[in-house]
Amino acid sequence: MTQLIQERFSEESPTGQAGWLVSYADMMTILLTFMILLLSISTIAQTKYDLLVQAFTGSRAGNLHEVQEKIDRVIEEQALGGEVQTLLDDEGLKIEFSNALLFNSGSAELLPRALEVFAPIERHLVDDLGPTYGLVIEGYTDDVPVVSGRYRSNWELSTSRAIHVMERLAAAGLDRRRMSVQGFADTRPATEVDLYDTTTVDALDEAALNEVRGANRRVVIRIDSLDPDLVQRLYPDADSPGEAVPESPQEIF
Repeated sequence: MTQLIQERFSEESPTGQAGWLVSYADMMTILLTFMILLLSISTIAQTKYDLLVQAFTGSRAGNLHEVQEKIDRVIEEQALGGEVQTLLDDEGLKIEFSNALLFNSGSAELLPRALEVFAPIERHLVDDLGPTYGLVIEGYTDDVPVVSGRYRSNWELSTSRAIHVMERLAAAGLDRRRMSVQGFADTRPATEVDLYDTTTVDALDEAALNEVRGANRRVVIRIDSLDPDLVQRLYPDADSPGEAVPESPQEIF
């Protein structure tokens, strides 16, 4: 019996050098299973999932990339590079409009030129944006207090600007239930300059101060995935609105 055990442990691997592959394959299988388990029990925003799919496969799972490309084409055709900008990251698609393009100072009424520029962009948002995506319209102002007119403060002005953009999108056909508005007044600067710091403000000349304030006056549309439960409540039928509602990432796994 002892001799049999000694002979068994003294035997060399049949392949000589490839015995480690079995352990390596087992380890990789365990790691893969663990990653799938993590994905199956976690909640992943659709936008982050889309970017993850593209990174690993090269294919596009969602259509935010397509919408961004179409809006960027409008920006290029109308030479709006300094007035409209887009950014796509794992938090969604951001479209930023300068205040000078959309509104007069102290006003929330869209300018005639803004309507011309906004028309092709809103059509892409209405016609091309998937039904699982929602929009948050954010309004911002500079730090100059509102002293007259119909608005009591920059809070009201920034919120009213966001509402006007939302109503424009709703009139173009975008479901109101997929949109929300936020007004930030002058509390979220677009630059690193803190206009609440009087020392910083005093150090700026008039041209630099106007440039900073101009950057802060803006409207931003943020597009990201809606909660899957909300999408199901809004569009219980697969054919609404015009296309099937894709599965959420946690359902795929």
